[in-house]
Amino acid sequence: MSVRSIQKSQLAVFLAVASIALFGARCSGLDFWAYLELEAAGVNKYLGEFEPASTTDVGDGWTKHTFDTEGGEGPICISGTEFSAFTREGDPEKLLIFEQGGGACWQDFYFCNAFSEDQEPPTDRVGIWDFDNPDNPFADYSIVYMPYCDGSVFSGDNDVEDPNYPLGPVRYHRGLRNQSAAMDVGHSLFPDAKEITLSGSSAGGVGVDGFAPFLVRFLWRNQTNLSVLNDAGPITVNLAATEAIAARAEDWQFGQFYPESCEDCDALGKATAVIAWRLRRDRTIREGWYETDGDGTNRFFLGVPTQEEYRELIIEQTDELRARHPFRFKRFIVSKDASHTAVQSPLFYTQEVDGVRLNEWSRALIKPSWGWRDLVAPFEPLD
Repeated sequence: MSVRSIQKSQLAVFLAVASIALFGARCSGLDFWAYLELEAAGVNKYLGEFEPASTTDVGDGWTKHTFDTEGGEGPICISGTEFSAFTREGDPEKLLIFEQGGGACWQDFYFCNAFSEDQEPPTDRVGIWDFDNPDNPFADYSIVYMPYCDGSVFSGDNDVEDPNYPLGPVRYHRGLRNQSAAMDVGHSLFPDAKEITLSGSSAGGVGVDGFAPFLVRFLWRNQTNLSVLNDAGPITVNLAATEAIAARAEDWQFGQFYPESCEDCDALGKATAVIAWRLRRDRTIREGWYETDGDGTNRFFLGVPTQEEYRELIIEQTDELRARHPFRFKRFIVSKDASHTAVQSPLFYTQEVDGVRLNEWSRALIKPSWGWRDLVAPFEPLD
């Protein structure tokens, strides 16, 4: 055997051992080569970079962690104001990381929440926030809660000079930075979490189906049971809306974080491509998506006028994910309903498809079970 062959063999052994040491057995979680690709793309570039400037008890078990804007270089909201994250202690081995929703902003389209203080944790004990409800699968979980104020669905990393933006001359799309800072807080407080669920509503749903699962793997490695519960975050794209797609890609600059081997990943293409790549490279993650086929909010943002067109879009694009990963990607799609999001409302306990309620389906998602099914209700037109 040549010296070069011996060196290659030794390198392969070293990388295999390092993979197991860092990320657990290769049969579970994110594989080592995927980690290297994501690191090369800069997905983890902001982890470990920021610490809260202040920590405050805000009542009802919640703690507020506020970050210094650092002259515009820290975690900040779209208009340059402070970003805060919140935590709540529960079972230290169970962790819910929740990303709030609130629209989106791009050039000459300004429909997004702009201030962190507008989205402090819900005080109404409804949906997943009903901690006394035995039917709530997250009742005893520790929580990291992220307000949404970056306008880029927790994915952006770009500043845009925009004289038309009503809240200032610059839009700060710092979604990845804010998300990473909040994740660091969660890891510092709940480092021993064995079950982690990423959930988010609307824009937050897009966030947890984007780069968030990768950040969890960087911090907690592969020793966690990781699941994603997307609450009506539009992971499908109306490819006919070319101007809006191009504006988002240009303003948010999220495409820079796509891994090199994800050949289908394209800032101008289908958003489901990065989910498909992750399901191929992370062998144990489970991802669930809740939606209604008449969702009026998502139809507005995606430029899809009718229920029939929207249903065709979401079924077609998620069918591709189902075909590739039928055991680890499933849907809960309700028909004859134009409502938007459910997990933070009473709908979490009442939405039903084929006799299964959304909260029951969510429990089966986070606790690996044969009872977790792909549920797509037959089409019924809106009233």
